Amino acid sequence: MKRSAWPLLGLMFSVVIFGVTGCDDHQERYEDPPWLGGSSIETLESRGNYTIFLKLMDRADYTDPISKQLFTLFVPDDAAFEEYFASAGISSVDDLSDDEARQLFTLHVLRNPRSRFYLIYEYAWSELQTPKAEYASLFHRKETPSTSIPYKETVRYLPGSEGKEYLIYTGNKNIPLFSQEFFYDYGGAADGSDYTFMYPGSTWEAGYPEGMEGLNWHNAMVIPNPQIPEELEVRTASGFIYFLDRPVPPMPSIEEYMIANQDKYGLYYDLLQRFADYTGQKVDEDRNVLYRKTYDLVYDLAEERASSTNTAVPAQNMWAAFLAKDDVLQAYLDETVFEFYSSIDSIPRVTLYYIVQTQLSRELVLKSKLTKGYFNAFGDETDLTPEDLNSGYMCSNGVVYDTKKVLEPNVFITVPGILFFDKDYSTLLSIMNQSNMLSTLSNPDSDVTLFATTNEDLETYGIRYNETSDKVEFRGPVDGVWSAMKSSDMVLFAQDQIFQGVLSDFEGDGHYVLMTSGNHIKYGNMMAGAGENQATGQLANVDEIDVNEYNGLLVKVDKPIASRIVMGQRLTCAPQDPECAFADPDFSQFAELLVDTRLLDNRYRDPTTKEFIPRLKFLAAADYWTAFIPNNAAMDQARLEGLIPEDNDSLKNFLLYHFVIDNVLFDDGKESGTFSTNYTYVDTLEQVTVREVLIIHNEPQNMVLEDVTGQLIPVDHADANLLVRQGVMHEINSVLKFTE
Repeated sequence: MKRSAWPLLGLMFSVVIFGVTGCDDHQERYEDPPWLGGSSIETLESRGNYTIFLKLMDRADYTDPISKQLFTLFVPDDAAFEEYFASAGISSVDDLSDDEARQLFTLHVLRNPRSRFYLIYEYAWSELQTPKAEYASLFHRKETPSTSIPYKETVRYLPGSEGKEYLIYTGNKNIPLFSQEFFYDYGGAADGSDYTFMYPGSTWEAGYPEGMEGLNWHNAMVIPNPQIPEELEVRTASGFIYFLDRPVPPMPSIEEYMIANQDKYGLYYDLLQRFADYTGQKVDEDRNVLYRKTYDLVYDLAEERASSTNTAVPAQNMWAAFLAKDDVLQAYLDETVFEFYSSIDSIPRVTLYYIVQTQLSRELVLKSKLTKGYFNAFGDETDLTPEDLNSGYMCSNGVVYDTKKVLEPNVFITVPGILFFDKDYSTLLSIMNQSNMLSTLSNPDSDVTLFATTNEDLETYGIRYNETSDKVEFRGPVDGVWSAMKSSDMVLFAQDQIFQGVLSDFEGDGHYVLMTSGNHIKYGNMMAGAGENQATGQLANVDEIDVNEYNGLLVKVDKPIASRIVMGQRLTCAPQDPECAFADPDFSQFAELLVDTRLLDNRYRDPTTKEFIPRLKFLAAADYWTAFIPNNAAMDQARLEGLIPEDNDSLKNFLLYHFVIDNVLFDDGKESGTFSTNYTYVDTLEQVTVREVLIIHNEPQNMVLEDVTGQLIPVDHADANLLVRQGVMHEINSVLKFTE
């Protein structure tokens, strides 16, 4: 059974106090247990073969703290140090600078004494992590005082800082502690094969007595306690000692590892530098200005805590980087982006982002777990297998796997893939990215149809991408000035181009479908369009249909799907708008009544675009509407017959009865039945508010309305199906009667 240090230290304290304050007859005191020994330093001195560690401790200025405080030490013997020094090309501790000695020594020390149990089950969130606790042994990283020695770096791509030389400092190194318990709790290989793949040349449970569970401090195996072979910890009067089979060398982060291996991963590192930033400026004692390197958008491989950003708890997660060597990555780029782009500098940043980020994971990935599947940084299921890994190398903040191939995100192989590689569609790519629509388009289990317009055609319409500001811009329809597109407008525009499913029969007479935006389009005869396309007579011509093997269609069109026209613009014009481009003059009498009853605001002006946009106030009550608008001839006849109420409330009810709520109905014969209108009344028997209904008899190109009086009104197909945002409008030749 493993024993805690705290009862032991309490016993020691009691013994010391008793020795100082005992009776004069010096009653016999209890002797220290034979395994306890003196302090940690005294224990190492008495064993005789740890002189190099003690000398390194002195060079690092840690002898005094360790002699006076409680520590946990991880100690290689002299032979292990000599072997390490020989491999590093030095002869002794004397060959190390003070900074190097401090960096090396502090990789072997933890503040506070920890038995094996408390080393593995880290205290966090005011809970003791036990074998049955939620996190169990998963808080496996231990913060040390060690940091990298500041190093110089020349900034490559950060705007305004290119070519400058910065002195870089890092955070504290978090040593990964790998135990058999960790591999069990994390679902890895209990035989240590995951460990030895990440640490080639290291050992796992070598020479352990039967039944003893493995424990490794980074690359070094913890050696069983020679005095108590069934235990790994060595208790001392000032803490714990764990003997190691080798020293822990200076630990590079993944960032530093890539810097040191430019011959293998220089191309990936160069791509990564497009996302580098330099923050945390400070001045050291020699008045040198130092910077903390970070990364924007992509996972921050320079962050020593990795993705464990909550500093209130121990670092847990580690990065994993799947890096293909330069020749493999170059071949991949040649086959994809370089078919359309002449250089890396011309590739859209979002494309580079997906290439870089797809090779990374915010969690430690173990080789053995790849047999169960692997999901990349974007949540895409991949075909990565253990056989795709050449080798592994564990850094201070994660593992680097050398891979046989470049990992691809789903966005590259599904419907939106061509947007990333074809420079003619880079504006639409930026729109989809900034609108967060790429995940919608790239799910291989969900079919989509995307209408794709080239940069040139989008700019002709009035949308472009400003590379300098990384903004999608919209040309004001009134002043012609380009300005950043509102995020809500950009999302709606992006969704107008997306249909959830696979459209068919583009050569047919025409079909109406609901887009992701909630607006409808009509497509057929190799054309497509929403309300604005229809109102301006600028339907999008279908140039090409690319069938994606995973999830749908990319439909190349010469104009974007445009839905900016609202119902109010089809009804009337603002008094200040002499052009009045979209209103149907044959709706003027009905529209005038809507204005008089204040159901229609014909003076509204968009604060951003400066357009006058008449708007029906009640449309906000629902997402979908169908309007049946009597033409002027119908209104003249209704006045002759006395069908238009004179009092304001009845007039409102008359008007509202011409609007069907929560449905968009076309004369395509698909929907018939009883539908609720926007006219409400109080049922005197039930004392509840109910909506009056309208019955619709619908056959292809032959819709007939039946109002509450039983009157039948046909809808002329030539005057039907005017698309607008949130719905559709139909012209009718008679008014609807809303009451008997």
